[in-house]
Amino acid sequence: MEDINILVTFLSGLGLGSVITILIKYSLEQKAKLKEIWLMDYKQSCDGLLDSYREVALTNSDEALKKFAFYELKLKLYANQKVIDAIKEFKNSSPQSPNRENLENLENKMLEEMRNDLGLV
Repeated sequence: MEDINILVTFLSGLGLGSVITILIKYSLEQKAKLKEIWLMDYKQSCDGLLDSYREVALTNSDEALKKFAFYELKLKLYANQKVIDAIKEFKNSSPQSPNRENLENLENKMLEEMRNDLGLV
C-alpha cells in the first residue's frame, strides 16, 4: 500500500513538473515572439528614417520632411537615448554647412548607434 502511495506521489509530481515546464516554455516563446516583432518594427523604422533622409536631401519637400519627422518620432518609441541624441545632433546639422566632414561624422555616429542598438555590432 505504501509503495502505491509513493508511486502515485511520484507520478503526480512528474505531471506537475510537466505543466510548469510547459507554462515556462510558453511564456518564453511569447516573449521571444514579441521581441522579434519589436525588432522588425524597429529595423523598419531605422530604414524608413534613412530613406526619408535621402528624400529630404534630394527634394527637400514638405512631404519628405514630414516623413522624416514621423520616423524620428517612431524611433523615440524604440531606440535608446544614444540613438535619439545622435539623430537629433544629425538633424540639427545642415547639409549645406561648409564643414561637410563634421556632417559625415555625425551621420556615421548616428548609423553606428543604430547598429549598436539593433545588436548588429
